[in-house]
Amino acid sequence: MAIFQGIEHVAVLSPDTARLRDWYVQNLDMKTIVDNGAGLYFLLMADGSMIEVVPCTEASLCAGQPQVKDSGLRHIALTVSQQDFGAAVHRLNAAGVETIGKTPHQFPEGLATFHFRDPDGNILHLISRPNRLSLAAAPRLADAPKNVLIQGIEHTCIIARNPETLRQWYIDTLGFQLIVRDDGHGTAFVLGADGRSILEFFQAGNEIGIEAYKAQGIRHIAITVKPEDAAHAAKLLKAEGVEVLEDYTLLDNGVHLFLFRDPEGNVLHLIGRPQPLAK
Repeated sequence: MAIFQGIEHVAVLSPDTARLRDWYVQNLDMKTIVDNGAGLYFLLMADGSMIEVVPCTEASLCAGQPQVKDSGLRHIALTVSQQDFGAAVHRLNAAGVETIGKTPHQFPEGLATFHFRDPDGNILHLISRPNRLSLAAAPRLADAPKNVLIQGIEHTCIIARNPETLRQWYIDTLGFQLIVRDDGHGTAFVLGADGRSILEFFQAGNEIGIEAYKAQGIRHIAITVKPEDAAHAAKLLKAEGVEVLEDYTLLDNGVHLFLFRDPEGNVLHLIGRPQPLAK
């Protein structure tokens, strides 16, 4: 049994979390399931994907306008069905989103993409594929929004100085498996042990340095572990020599946490919950 299960959530840090939350709910079919009363929110999507919106407390090296090939956690791809792709694009255009490059784009193999920015300037895109990359069916959660266009997170993209080396670290250390070495567009994808968590790796065109872990932007990926495995997982990662940001902690509510960086400085954290956030 794998220790590292997959991605529980992706965190986006914002100077105005209520504004960003409301925009995601209105335009991206997300539902607020946690509000801590201090500006932190968890947003749930139809397929069980979650985004955490967190107040930022430190300056970002690319605040407001990260570029597509800037190094780091760079975009979140949101999945839509082929029949709903046009309606989703129309809705976002009507909302006045800032688009990026030539978009929407239809590829010969049936892939369709639409690249845009959220109100904070973070890079998002819609993606519709004729065949899914994930292996597992989406969970049927009572808490999840129903009858929506945008289903969830298909993948999160890491723009890397050395994509092959970093990708191999995720495979060797966190138990991801390579599913696409080159999709024909210069990218590779790895899949988590849960059969549905996907990361994309792409070659950086601009090295921006290591961002503060509480800076604005798409800032961390939370890797889920079973609570009984959390302390051991943290020990394994420390033995691998990861940079520790916040050491292993068991919170009063029973949640296990451990924050660290991957070899290129991207922020990850382990999370082991006694009960899932969404049911």
